[in-house]
Formats: sequence, structure tokens, C-alpha cells
Amino acid sequence: MRQAKFSVAPTDTSSDGADSSAPFGLRNRAIAAVSRTVDSLKHPGYRYIWGASMLGMGGFQMQTIARTVFVDDLTGSAFITGIVAMGFAPSMLIMSLFGGVAGDRLERRLVIQISQVASAVLALVIAVLIAVDAIHWVHLFFASLLQGMTFAFQMPARQAILPRLVGKENITNAVALNSAGMGVMTIIAPGIAGVLYGFAGPESVYFAVAGISALAVVLTSRLPRFLPELNSAKKNVFEDISEGLKYTWNNRLVFVLLISGLTSALLAMPFRMQIPVFTRRLYDIDAAEIGWLMAVMGIGGLLAAVITANLRQGHHRGPILLIVGVGGSGVGMLLLAVSQIYVIGLAVMVVIGFAGAIRMTLGQSLTIEATDDAFRARVMSLNMMTFGLMPVGALPMGYAIDHLGAQATLFIVGIVLIAATVLLVLGSSTIRRVS
Repeated sequence: MRQAKFSVAPTDTSSDGADSSAPFGLRNRAIAAVSRTVDSLKHPGYRYIWGASMLGMGGFQMQTIARTVFVDDLTGSAFITGIVAMGFAPSMLIMSLFGGVAGDRLERRLVIQISQVASAVLALVIAVLIAVDAIHWVHLFFASLLQGMTFAFQMPARQAILPRLVGKENITNAVALNSAGMGVMTIIAPGIAGVLYGFAGPESVYFAVAGISALAVVLTSRLPRFLPELNSAKKNVFEDISEGLKYTWNNRLVFVLLISGLTSALLAMPFRMQIPVFTRRLYDIDAAEIGWLMAVMGIGGLLAAVITANLRQGHHRGPILLIVGVGGSGVGMLLLAVSQIYVIGLAVMVVIGFAGAIRMTLGQSLTIEATDDAFRARVMSLNMMTFGLMPVGALPMGYAIDHLGAQATLFIVGIVLIAATVLLVLGSSTIRRVS
């Protein structure tokens, strides 16, 4: 099995800042640094897919807020609200493999657009049902399931086209800019949804999401077509899935990266779902103070995205992924477990947000680099499945909180993440060598 090569980038010998003693030299270096950070946006195709992705994330966040509040208003049940909120996860878990096959077998731009159109129609249907007062929480649950399916098909194809838009040398930069943009949308979109919900009702949020999704289709239509390299029309879907799994198993680097992602999906990411529960038990705080904790975590994520956008081959991205991304999350949780001071908790959440963004950005970018184009969507679909596994980790974590307490649970999870980091670093020379 052919393995991807990771070489050290050549030393920059440009003369941009040769006269470092002069003000102009400092300015030129600053301009060059900013330019490197947004390298991928210089490619027209990437700008279109980046814009469409931001619109998609904005729509997703708006729907999440509107759906959660509306289901709670409809039912008054936290249990039903939780069921509806998590509806997207199992469908994403189940359908991601099929989405990966579609992304490798079919024209990728078409796969993305069909998913975007489905998202627009889905939001429009829910908006109309709310407007005519014919909505039931079951409708919203099925909408959540279908939303997970659209993600399962769209995201592997979207990630698979990145090397053909920006080149392999800029993949880490492209993924980091995606992460940064999505972090911004995570901050902005819920506020917009809240204002619309309060002034014009929940249907206005869904009408807005339908329009946003339609605009994303327009942007994606500006992309070139991405025909598959191999014609697998004579194979059935399950043969394609099997080939993707075999490829992942035989590509040692991709396999180690997948194990790293699974570890995070079962331990680090469920923590994010349980942040209100953890923090209320640790600090006895109200909703506003919980909001601040989550906000500063987003700041850490944005900082990590900016730094990661400047990483290139030769910057030891493999060790950084494991030590900072996975291990940093574990250290952050240990610090939360041993501290009962809210201000310290704010600082630690910046660290956790930073580590999480490093983990996701480098995990995705290195996987894309290490995978042949013919298998890229299928491999990235396995990466997507990790998001669907979050509830699997959230359930035992919730049980542990109830029976062991928040501090003990955080301590255990932190130790396991650090131990996993040590095992991955020591056990895999493949990822240690990734520059």
C-alpha cells in the first residue's frame, strides 16, 4: 500500500524581512505572517467552499438553538429535548460510510450540493409546519435525524476536495481556516437565532436557515467539477466500504490518526456535551457564568486555529497533534478536577479549547494528506463517524458524574487521555516522524 510522504519544508530564504532593524522590515514581516495565515483563501475555489461551509455551520448553529428552545417550549421535558438534540448523531454514525462511498464514486460537487439542497428543503418544511401550527416534537426529531444524514454525505466529499483546491502543501492551512471560521460562526449564529426567535418566532429562524442553505448552493455551484479517479460502478456499495476499511487498516499513519480521533470522540468530545453539568457541580454557578466558560473555550479554539494555519511541513505536526491536542485536553481536565476556583476554571477552559482545536485541525489535515484521492472520501467518512460516537462516550460519563462526582470523573478522564497520549507517542514511530 502506497504511503503518503511527509517531507521537511525548505527553509524560507526570502528577503521580506532582511532589514529587521527598520520599521519597514517589521511591517513586511507582519504582512507576510498575515498572508501565510490566509494562504488558502488566495485560491478562488477554496473561497467558495469556505464561504459555503461557514453558511452551513451558521445554519446548523441557528437550528440547534431554535430546536432546543422550541422543543423545550413544546414539551417542557428536558429528556425529550435531549433526545431531539442528539438525533443527528446516530444517523451520522450509520450513514457516514455510505457518504464516503458517494464521495469517492460520484462527482463530489454534486454530492455536496444535493446535501445542501436537502438541508434547505428540510428547514423550509419545518418552518411551514411551525407557521401553520402543525408541528410536533417528533417532526423535529426526524428533522434532526435527516440533518445528520446530510452531514454524513456532505462533509466527506467537502474534505476530500481540499487538496485539489489548495494543493497538499496548504491542507493544514485550509483546515485551520475552516476551524477558525466555524469558531466565529459558533459565536455569532446563536445570537442571531436568539434575536430572530424572540422577535419573530421559531419559524423565522428556520426560514432564515432555508435561505442560508440556498445561498450555500449558489456558492458551491462556482466550484469546478470533481470527477472520481476510479470507476467503481461495477462494485456494490458494501465492496467499496470494505475497500475503504482495508485501505485504512493498511495505511499505518491513517490508522493511528483514526485511533487518536476515536480516543478523543469517546473521552474529550463528550466532555463538551457535559460542560454545564460538570461546571455547575464544580463551581455552583448560574447559566451566565457557564456561558462565559464556554465562550473562553471558543477563544482558545480561535487562537489555536490561527497558530495551526501557519504550520507547514517541517513543523512536527504529528507530535504536536498528540502531545498538545490529545495530551493537552487531558492536562486541562486534571486541572479542572483539582481546582475549585472559577477564575482558574476560565483559564483552563481556554487551554481545553486550544487543545481541542489543535486535535481536530491537525487530525483532519494529516489524514487528508496521507490518503490517496481515490479513497479520500471513504477515509474521511470514518473520521466523521467519530462525531456520531460522542453520545457513546457521553452516557457513561454522565453515569460516572452521578455516581463518582464531577471531580473524580474529570480526574479519571484526564488520566486516561494522558495515558493514551503516551501510548500513541511511544507506540507509533509513524506519527512521531510526521513533520
